[in-house]
Formats: sequence, C-alpha cells, structure tokens
Amino acid sequence: MRYLLILWLVMILTLPEELFAQNTGSDPFKDNKGNTWHQIFLDFQAEELIEMHYVNDSELIEGELSPDGYSVIFKNYHGTRPVIVRLKDLSGTERDITKSKCYIDPVLLHL
Repeated sequence: MRYLLILWLVMILTLPEELFAQNTGSDPFKDNKGNTWHQIFLDFQAEELIEMHYVNDSELIEGELSPDGYSVIFKNYHGTRPVIVRLKDLSGTERDITKSKCYIDPVLLHL
C-alpha cells in the first residue's frame, strides 16, 4: 500500500505543468483586432441592410447582412441598449426592426 502511495505521488508530481495552468488563450468572442461581433436573426429574408443604430441615438452601428439574408451581423455592441435596423426585404419594401438586448446574440469566432 505504501508503494502505491509513493508511486501515485511520483506520477502526480511528474505531470506536465500545462495540465494545471489556466487557459490564457485568446478570447473566442473577439477577433484579432479586439472587436466583438453580435447578430440579430430575422423572421423574413432581407435583401439589403440600409442602416443600424441604437434606440434614441443617431450613432450608426457597423454591420452587414448575412449571405442568406436571415440575420444581421454587427461589430462592438454595447450590450445594454436596443437597436433599430432598417432593411429592405425581397419585395423592395423598407422595414424598421427594433430588437432588445434579449434578441441580440454574441458570435463565437473560434474555439
């Protein structure tokens, strides 16, 4: 029994240090420039993103329409304020969509 305990201690002490170290890798929610990305899913297919801004604020938000037209992806969301998105649907009609923070999802960039 004593030999098993000594063998177990030797094995634990010789394990690689990396097993006990914290992961200091990059943040999976930030790109290599430190930007975060979020997305809003749409219940219709859009053809064009006209503009996006925060409610009660004229500050424009940098974003783009996804290739399939069912979501809007945008950069550096503040995290607490709702956004208004002006889109053009497939029929050419402009629509204003307001989404609260509950419907804005972070984008996981890498694992």
